[in-house]
Amino acid sequence: MAQPEANQAKISLLFPKMQSARQGNRKKRVLKFILSIIIIAIVGLGALVVIRAANLSSKIFVGQKTSFFQKITQLLRGGGGDVRLIGENLGQINILLMGIGGEGHDGPYLTDTMILAQIRPDTGQVALVSIPRDYFVQLPHSGEFAKINAAFTAGFIKNKDWDSGELYAREAAQKLSGLTIPYFAIVDFSGFEKAINMIGGVDVNVERTFTDQSFPNDATAGYLPPITFEQGWQHMNGEKALQFARSRHAAGPEGSDFARSQRQQKIIKAFKNKAINLNLISDAGKINNLAGIFADHFHTNISPAEVYRIYQLTKNQNVANFVSVSLDPDTTKLVCPKIQEGSGAYTLVPCEGKNEADIENFFKNIFATGRLYQEKSVIWLSDSGKNKANYQAALAKLQETNLTVWELPYTGVALPYNIFYQVNQKPGTAEFIKNTLNAREVSLPPPGVKVDKSKVDIIVILGENN
Repeated sequence: MAQPEANQAKISLLFPKMQSARQGNRKKRVLKFILSIIIIAIVGLGALVVIRAANLSSKIFVGQKTSFFQKITQLLRGGGGDVRLIGENLGQINILLMGIGGEGHDGPYLTDTMILAQIRPDTGQVALVSIPRDYFVQLPHSGEFAKINAAFTAGFIKNKDWDSGELYAREAAQKLSGLTIPYFAIVDFSGFEKAINMIGGVDVNVERTFTDQSFPNDATAGYLPPITFEQGWQHMNGEKALQFARSRHAAGPEGSDFARSQRQQKIIKAFKNKAINLNLISDAGKINNLAGIFADHFHTNISPAEVYRIYQLTKNQNVANFVSVSLDPDTTKLVCPKIQEGSGAYTLVPCEGKNEADIENFFKNIFATGRLYQEKSVIWLSDSGKNKANYQAALAKLQETNLTVWELPYTGVALPYNIFYQVNQKPGTAEFIKNTLNAREVSLPPPGVKVDKSKVDIIVILGENN
């Protein structure tokens, strides 16, 4: 049968903004590119301009007491597999990835982007979980309450160094996730403006035309004239590319933080493609200049050897092993908007009926539920036993996940147990239904049900004895 008619109640439509597997592929390329550019900079500089490399190394790799030459030695040892990362022996490596505007920008040390990368070396799985910048937390050390994007700023301002900033940010993310996070990497996105100009600009495919009416003018603390990006392929210099990546005041879908993060990934991918086409690795001068730019705009406590180890663990992994999820109201139903009394600030807090433990479980179980979140499956649900209590119980379980659920009228005979049929292959969702509803998979669609692959992914029929 066709998709149920409009008068048949749509039970739930959840998470319209979840990222697709294709978008997960983009995030994989972003992660690999960031790791690759550090390796290229360190190895290339080590071979070509050792003295300058030593100076740059102290800027990039912060919070470490080893000399540049010791770092290079460790890198070579890491290439041999001797170096191990913190958490590797426990089966999971956690890294907090952050993006800031940098000097000259409004709120230069606010972390507009926070992503917790979880790497499981034994299985080759990688989860990238975006942390919303508006989540309301108690800041480490000071005890003040603020948005989580202010944690790095609080630490940086206190001691004027990257170590203090990243420590505050990591501790805030650890309290939120319930996970130990030993590593960080922070990128000043404005550094890409100089880098992009150095390679002659980048070509970017703009998916839809949009206009930002309120793009900040960092020089005057006001706004620039409206900036429009036309649909189609566009050649962008550094300034235009940075505006494209930072814009967040457009009308419609391009005004969301989710859309902005995708545009940032487009710029990084375009930069990577241009760098490869120019064969920069063979140009010592340009490698030197690029490394100098990244030294001023990229900082991490991951040593060169550890960076190379991460690269080894992730470079050959299949895209299907990468999970990209966002902790936001539309994705998880765990956090909800709240206007703070007094300040009137827009924040995110645990939804009614949810608590910090629920959010910690979200992070800890992300590999189990991440694929299900990404699949965005459409479910037709029916109860052959006509038992409303059973139906509501099953519905409640499905509503906790990233699923669209429609009620399916069923006129066949009562079934002895729960069954499900995959119209389209959705392995994460199928596994969830099998385990959560104790359902058996069947190889043929239920009798009398006309299947439309464009409208349903999995059909679930509840039995009378479930």
